[in-house]
Amino acid sequence: MRIRTALLIGLCASALLQAQAPANLTIELNRSKAPVSPTLYGLMTEEINYSYDGGLYAELIRNRTFRSDWTGILNWFLIEKGASSAKVTVDSNTGPSGALPTSAKLEVTKADANSPAGLLNEGYWGFAARPNTRYTGSFFAKSDSESQLPVKIALVSDQSGKVLANASAVVTGTAWKEYKFELQSGNAAVSAENHLELTIDRPATLWLQLVSLFPPTYHNRPNGNRPDIMEKLAAMRPSFLRFPGGNYLEGNRIETRFDWKKTIGPLVDRPTHPSTWSYHSTDGMGLLEFLEWCEDLGMEPVLAVYGGYSLGGEVVKPGPDLEPYVQDALDEIEYVTGAADTKWGAVRAKNGHPAPFVLHYVEVGNEDNFDRAKTYDGRYAQFYKAIKAKYQSLRIIATMPVNGMTPDVVDDHYYKREQGMFELVKHYDQADRKGRRSSSENGRRVKARRPPTLARPSATQPS
Repeated sequence: MRIRTALLIGLCASALLQAQAPANLTIELNRSKAPVSPTLYGLMTEEINYSYDGGLYAELIRNRTFRSDWTGILNWFLIEKGASSAKVTVDSNTGPSGALPTSAKLEVTKADANSPAGLLNEGYWGFAARPNTRYTGSFFAKSDSESQLPVKIALVSDQSGKVLANASAVVTGTAWKEYKFELQSGNAAVSAENHLELTIDRPATLWLQLVSLFPPTYHNRPNGNRPDIMEKLAAMRPSFLRFPGGNYLEGNRIETRFDWKKTIGPLVDRPTHPSTWSYHSTDGMGLLEFLEWCEDLGMEPVLAVYGGYSLGGEVVKPGPDLEPYVQDALDEIEYVTGAADTKWGAVRAKNGHPAPFVLHYVEVGNEDNFDRAKTYDGRYAQFYKAIKAKYQSLRIIATMPVNGMTPDVVDDHYYKREQGMFELVKHYDQADRKGRRSSSENGRRVKARRPPTLARPSATQPS
């Protein structure tokens, strides 16, 4: 019994020593095991959980266009300091543009230098204040008098009431004008527990619209993005960006889709629109801003165009009904790639970017497998034929397999748990690595065994 026990202990000890022996992993860095697409790794973004407004997009003012509901103007509050008296309402009859036809109407009946009145904006969960930082701001305004009306702007600590930075602008006259200002912070500690105040020190009526405040932006782009988030994205070294999003592209309904023509040009000409996640989009991140995002990070743009299906189930039938949306996509491609002497290339140049952008991929729609009417085959084919007729070299991405034709690329979307993803480990082993073939074999067109994945066109392929 003792011998057997000793033998068992010895065997266990030997097995334990073997289990603890270090494993060797050999990595050959001097040669590639298998070719990998240079565009294998990229980004797809979505306007969800305030990822654009309140996130990447650097605008600090929340609800800069004074939208309201039954509770009042969202994210704005009336200021009545000391003995001042005032009220604020939404004026639906006046605004600085056709896109922004309404405004906030501030009526101050009593105020002086010691008792100013005005409006407070809470920002996106506060205003991130940093020491020795310059902020650039602007607003559209008019008053009820031709006399000068000084407006004071201040970044103020929530807790102490201390003014961290301040400036002023003088509103003159009863016509809408844009006013610009700068705020310069001192040695204040880094904090997000701050708000912005706009006040006047005398009785008057002041109309306000499109109040904006930006911190320093990435590459100092006007209307740009936050440097901290952009630097993190740049460190990921993505090769492409699919934009403007998925559900955000579709909208809950057709009329609330990402309508790109309403997202270009001066901010005062952008009407904003409801997003799919129960909050409003400023449309400050419009089509040009997405393209400049690609430019800043050296990414290939993957342009998603509205394909006639919206998240709530509304569908545009293939045929004549879909034609205006197909033309809209053609216009969008021309805005991106057209020379400055084309119709939409000229608009892009007027918007501040004379040079065309390089574009290889266009995606039609988003997750159209959810279309219960099963119209995607016809919709994709209609877009495909129209785009290829004008832009033969573009690769047209489908959001699901298409009957009747082989798409250039299929963008697979999976909603699976861990086990379901594990089961797909060999799913792409037989995918054609050369992309869609254009040659013929035995008098017939050779089709890929499975639609190819995204890959940058090579020197031997059209680009």
